[in-house]
Amino acid sequence: MTGVQSPVMAHGSMRQRGRDSWELRVYQGIDRTTGRQRWITKTVHGTQRFARRELEDLLVEAGKGRIRAGTLADLLEQWFEAASPSWAAPTVSHTRSIIDCHLKPDLGHLDVVKLTTEDIDDYYGHLLRRGGRDGRPLAPGTVTRIHGVLHRALAQAVRWDWIWSNPATNATPPRPGPAEIRPPNARQVALLLESVRNMNPPLHCYLRLAASTGARRSQLLALRWCDVDEEHRALSFSRALVQGPDGPTLTWTKTHRTYRVELDRDTYVVLMEHRTSCEAAAAKTAGVELAGDAFVFSLRPDGATPWKPEWVTKHFIAAHRAAGLPHFRLHDLRHFMATQMLAAGVPIATVSQRLSHARASTTLNVYAHSVPGGDRRAAEILAAILAAGRDRSS
Repeated sequence: MTGVQSPVMAHGSMRQRGRDSWELRVYQGIDRTTGRQRWITKTVHGTQRFARRELEDLLVEAGKGRIRAGTLADLLEQWFEAASPSWAAPTVSHTRSIIDCHLKPDLGHLDVVKLTTEDIDDYYGHLLRRGGRDGRPLAPGTVTRIHGVLHRALAQAVRWDWIWSNPATNATPPRPGPAEIRPPNARQVALLLESVRNMNPPLHCYLRLAASTGARRSQLLALRWCDVDEEHRALSFSRALVQGPDGPTLTWTKTHRTYRVELDRDTYVVLMEHRTSCEAAAAKTAGVELAGDAFVFSLRPDGATPWKPEWVTKHFIAAHRAAGLPHFRLHDLRHFMATQMLAAGVPIATVSQRLSHARASTTLNVYAHSVPGGDRRAAEILAAILAAGRDRSS
């Protein structure tokens, strides 16, 4: 029997089992879960020199991970438990969904130490070909998000010394192009509002605010009556209602700051009509006055709980279909407000503030195509330069 010491302090042995047959064994320490010794064994056929080289390769491979590193499913669960308490609720929910719907069912059985970059790239290719429901292709953006979760989990495995390098670092996930913004036009938004005005007045108020303020769904759902400044006809957004793993939860706005949006007169009238209806419902059904901390949009007469995010989206889709309008999303009402204001010549800084973007450059990056006149003016300037050059040369 021959012993060999690896550069990473693992040790192993080899013994001859038959003519040109060798058993290789590599010791990996004590399993913290069972308390037993763990060994990797492998049988090879060839000369003693060949067997020694195989043992050295096996030692290097074994040294890439610690014995406590189990399957990818083990890593994902331990990483999620350790990291998720500091995440925002949407991050917790989305990460949990990716782990449960994709990574654990597809790769969870693999040992972390044996996962290679080639395995990961093959997996991404499979997702792009038939990783969706009923074997349909999965969107590149979804595959990119899956890659993000896998990369972060494996990065934690490196920090925990489960593996020496992150195999996802050199993987090649798809690069989805920028999302195309196709907001509805003014006529379509007007038709939507008109179709729900009498059918569902509270939803009409919500959609009117969404289209005029550009506020996110989460911010409008977290709005309370005490956030309405009647004197200055303005709304104050300081919280957001987001979908967490255990249901909707109140948190900070996306930018973690409070901001104000002023209302036009017609939108303010719609909001006040909605308030009058809410006050009447509170008095008639619950026998109470509408409190200042009551939610603006609530199914309860006292406004104690807000609409749920999925409920709003579901009813928006129903209203959208009933109006017979072309497809657009609820979030596109935010894009509608931004593009219409920019097209009307409202300064980018003002639109950025209304959208609560952290920087005006963010607004410009997203909506540069909506800033009118810039490209035509550039073309006219160039034409004037060429004409002047032609006159000087003649």
